[in-house]
Amino acid sequence: MPRWPFSFSQKSPATAEGATDSTRNPETAPTTRQAIRRIAFVAVVYLLVFVPGCALVRHWLPFPEVSMVREKIEHFIRHGDDYDIIFIGSSRVHSQVIPAIFDKIAAANGVPVKSYNAGIAGMVSPEDSYVLDQLLRVSHRRLRWVFLEVQRLRTVLEQEQTSRSAYWHDTTRFLLVARRLFGQAIENQAQLGKESTFSARCGVWTTMAGRLCGHARYWFMREINLGCGTEVLVRWLELPGSHEDNGRSSKEKDAGWSPSRGAIQQMVGEGRARYERAYADRLAEPAVKDRGDAVSQESLEHMLAAVAKAGAKAVLIIPPTPVARNFYPTVEREKELTILDFTDVHQNRELFIPEHRIDEDHINTTGAQFFTEDLARRFVELVKPHPQAP
Repeated sequence: MPRWPFSFSQKSPATAEGATDSTRNPETAPTTRQAIRRIAFVAVVYLLVFVPGCALVRHWLPFPEVSMVREKIEHFIRHGDDYDIIFIGSSRVHSQVIPAIFDKIAAANGVPVKSYNAGIAGMVSPEDSYVLDQLLRVSHRRLRWVFLEVQRLRTVLEQEQTSRSAYWHDTTRFLLVARRLFGQAIENQAQLGKESTFSARCGVWTTMAGRLCGHARYWFMREINLGCGTEVLVRWLELPGSHEDNGRSSKEKDAGWSPSRGAIQQMVGEGRARYERAYADRLAEPAVKDRGDAVSQESLEHMLAAVAKAGAKAVLIIPPTPVARNFYPTVEREKELTILDFTDVHQNRELFIPEHRIDEDHINTTGAQFFTEDLARRFVELVKPHPQAP
């Protein structure tokens, strides 16, 4: 029988009587060097065969069954040549930018365009950079502008044990999250101070390790294509054209936009009181620019590079929220980039009055109309040539 260097076998009689390993038959007992060679051989086979094999299989697999995400990516891949502009971001883009209104305002001001809202509720960084890569993996001849919501990189898994949490964990995004988790642990330990207890310091690294393991699990599941066989079987069993028909939902009719939270359009009770306190704070003191951390800046730069590679121009959006700090590009990059900031409560009054809000993070459909109109007008000012002074 083959002898594995890492198996646990019963002791021989000689060993049981106290004999040392040196008394074993050197022809039958594997040496440490042989064990290392075997482990190295298995590692090489894994790297040269298994990993490339999984990558090749993944190249031919359909996009995972992730609600809304797959619909929007596949729609844009099929019809991307129809659009001049796409919007990328969280629900603050998905439910707050109405392409029909944006296109109408732009055309009325001499800039005819067609736009698509690729925002997805709950999408934060670095998921947004992965989605952007998927949207732009096929060249689109008309695409000229990409509006990006500026977001700090997040490391907390809020939707664990779902395909939504796993699908974007490629190696690029996983390494970004891992580096940010390590940086957060160092920052948290520094905040504890030198007089902190050993238990408190251990708690910081335990929390970091737990979150890292969660992300590592999703990365590994994605790399080995775990569970993809079921999705392939479902696709094979679908009737011809059924998936195409399912994609033609109301989201596509409205160019990717849908109202925020259905019929919930007004703040009430404690939610309204909490918002009014935050609103009053911003009336008294404007929000400040927060440059964030190096990893968040790197994730943003990845998205900007992807837009440039696609031959388009990036326009950064900071949606209207009454938070005290807004994530911004570095000072040097801020001077080079186009940034549309809607967080000034005095200049954007219609976007902050309580009647146009759902909560601290979102505006309602009426507010979305004002927001889209203002966004379109600012866009026209950017691209429409201005008459030169005589």
